[in-house]
Amino acid sequence: MYTSMLMRKRVALIFLVMIVCFSIIIGRLVYVQVAHGAALRKIADEYHFRGVPVSPKRGDIEDRNGNKLGTSISTETVYAIPAEVRTSGRQQEIAQRLAPLLGMKEQDTLTRLTRRSSLEYLKKRVDSKVAAQVRAMDLPGVWTTEESQRYYPHGTLAAHIIGFAGVDNQGLEGLELSRDKDLKGTPGSILTEYTAGGIRIPGGGHSYIPPQQGNTVKLTIDANIQAFAERELDKLMSGQGKNLNGQIPKNASILVMQPKTGEMLALATRPTFDPNNYKAYDLATRRNIAVQNGYEPGSTFKIITLAAALQEQKIKPSETYTDPGAYTVLGKAIRCWKKGGHGTQTFVQVAENSCNPGFVEMGQRLGMNKFYSYLYSFGFGRKTGIEMSGEAKGIIANKKRATALDLATMSIGQTNNVTPIQLITAVAAVANGGELLKPQLVKEIVSPSGKVVQPFTVQKVRRVIDPAISQLERQILESVVTNGTGRRAFLPGYRVAGKTGTAQKVINGRYAEGEYVASFVAFAPANDPQLVVLAVIDGVRDYGGMVASPVVQGVLLDSLKYLGIKPQPDAPQTPKPLYGLEVQPVKAGTTVPSVTGLTFSEAEKLIKQAKLNMAIEGQGPEVIQTIPGGGALVAEGTTVLVQLGNQGDKPAFAPFYDAEGVDEDISVIQQLQRKVPDVLSRLQD
Repeated sequence: MYTSMLMRKRVALIFLVMIVCFSIIIGRLVYVQVAHGAALRKIADEYHFRGVPVSPKRGDIEDRNGNKLGTSISTETVYAIPAEVRTSGRQQEIAQRLAPLLGMKEQDTLTRLTRRSSLEYLKKRVDSKVAAQVRAMDLPGVWTTEESQRYYPHGTLAAHIIGFAGVDNQGLEGLELSRDKDLKGTPGSILTEYTAGGIRIPGGGHSYIPPQQGNTVKLTIDANIQAFAERELDKLMSGQGKNLNGQIPKNASILVMQPKTGEMLALATRPTFDPNNYKAYDLATRRNIAVQNGYEPGSTFKIITLAAALQEQKIKPSETYTDPGAYTVLGKAIRCWKKGGHGTQTFVQVAENSCNPGFVEMGQRLGMNKFYSYLYSFGFGRKTGIEMSGEAKGIIANKKRATALDLATMSIGQTNNVTPIQLITAVAAVANGGELLKPQLVKEIVSPSGKVVQPFTVQKVRRVIDPAISQLERQILESVVTNGTGRRAFLPGYRVAGKTGTAQKVINGRYAEGEYVASFVAFAPANDPQLVVLAVIDGVRDYGGMVASPVVQGVLLDSLKYLGIKPQPDAPQTPKPLYGLEVQPVKAGTTVPSVTGLTFSEAEKLIKQAKLNMAIEGQGPEVIQTIPGGGALVAEGTTVLVQLGNQGDKPAFAPFYDAEGVDEDISVIQQLQRKVPDVLSRLQD
C-alpha cells in the first residue's frame, strides 16, 4: 500500500511538472505571438515573398515662379528572376530573343539570366515600345516595371545650380545632390510569393506597395533673369561681347542677388554643360567657378575699403586728398592709373576716379587691425554657406606676417583671393543697409500635396556697417556710375551704383602682363536696391570698365524691366562725358509730348513747354511722326525730330524708339551714344 501511494505521488508530481512545463511553453508561445508576431511574420514573408523595387517619382526642381528646371518622365525597366528562368530550361532561347531587343550582347544577357541572385536588372530606361514587346513575348522569369528618368527641359540653363541625377535617380551634383533627401521620395515594391527554390507560386500571394513621390524643391532662381545672364555669357564666350574685339575669355560668371533677402536670382557660369547628357562633357565644364574659383578682385574690392573708412570716420566725403600719381609704402610705389595722378580731389572723386593712392590712404588710416576686422566681418576668408558643394574659402594674407605694403595692396583689391559669391554677398551688405546675409538658392520645399514643408527665411549673419553709412556709400557709388569710371553701366532713367575692377592674373607666382580678370559690380535702383549684379570675366586683355560694365548693364536693364521696376523721375538721363571732354552738368529729365496728328504750331508749343528743341522734316499741315516718340523720357534740351505731312501719309523714316514698347526707358541719348567712338578705349580702372 505504501508503494502504491508513493507511485501515485510520483505520477502526480510528474503530471504537475508537465503542466508547469506546458504552461511555460504555452505562455511563451502566447508572448511570442503577441509581442513579436508582426516582426516574425515579416521575416517569414521575406523568405516567401520577393519584392521588385518600384522607384518613386523624383520631386521636381522649379524656379521661384514654378517653371520646371528638373523633372521626371516615365520609363520602364526590364528585369529577370534567374531561378524561374533556370527552371524553365529555356535560358539560351530567352537570351537570344532578348539580347537584340535590349541592345545587349547575347552572352552578357545569358550571364545575367543565370546568376545565383534573387533578381537581376537586364536593362533600365527602355523605350515603352520595347517594354511592350518584352511583355508580349511572355518569357518565363522576365518582367517589366515602371520607373522614372530625370529630364532637364531647359538644357544648359542653370546647369551648375541644378546638377544632375544618375541612372538610379540618385543625386550626383548640384542641388540634385545636396537636396537628394527631399527629392528622392520613398521606394515602393511589387511583392510576389515564391517557393524555397525561388519559383513563383501559381495563385500565390501578390501585393503592391506604392512608392511615395519626392518633394518639390523651389529655387530662389528666376529662370528669366538666369536666361538674361546666360545670354550675356554666351556672347562673351563667342567673342561677340562688347569691346572684346574678338577675344574669347577663358571663363566667366554672372551673379544676380536680391540684396534685402540674400536670394540668388541668377548664378551663371561658362563654360557649361547639358545635364541631360553630362557624361559627354569634360569635367572642367561642370565646375561652378562662381563658387569654387578664387581671384584677386581688383578695384571692385574698393567698395569694402570705402565702407570701412566711412564707418570708422577715417575720411569724410567732402575732405580733399591730393593724388601725386603714386603712393610709396616701404620703398614701393603704388601708382595711379592716370599718369601724373588726379591732383587735389574730394574722397567722392577718389571713388569716382578709382584712384589707387586715395584708397591706399584709406587703408593706411584704418590700420592693420581695423582693416582685417572688416575683412573678416564682410565674410572674406570664410565660406558664405551657399548650398553648393566645393565652395572655396578664398585666401587671405596671414595677418601676423602682413606688412604695411600688404595693407596698401589689399586696400585696392590685390594680394587677397576672393570668390565671386563672397564679393556679391559683401556688396549686397553695403547695398541693403549694412547687414551681411547668407546667400540662398532654395526658396521652399513643397510636398506632393502642395504643403510647404520648409519655407524660406532670411538668414542674417551680422551687421557690418550702419544704415546711414550704407546710404552714404550708395550715393558715392551712384556717382561712380554717373560721373566716373563706371559710366558704361549707366542706364538713363535709373539710378545705378557700381564699381569697376581689373586685376592682373597670377601665373606661376608672378603677375602676368596683358591678361586680366575684368569685373564690374552694380546695384539698382541706388536709393532702394532691388538687384545686385556681378560679372567676372577671366582671361581678357581689356579692363573691367570696358568689358564687364556693358555685360552688367545688359543684365540690369532687362531684369529691371522684367521685374516691373519703372524708371525714376529723379534719375539722370545722361552720364558725365568721358575723360578729356568738357564736363556738362547732368540735365533734368522730361517726357516727349505726344503730338502726332496735331498742327505744327500746336506741336511746337507743347514741345517747347517740355523744354525740348525741335527739328523739322518734310512739309504738310500736321505732324505724322516724331523721334523720339510721344511718352519717351529724355534729357531737357534734347532735339525732337518732327516729320510733317498730310493725314494718312506714311512716315518717311523708321523709328528706332518705341514709346509704347518694352524699350520705353531707353532715351535717344543712349541710342546716339552707341555711335560715338570711345576716346579712351584703354581706360584702366
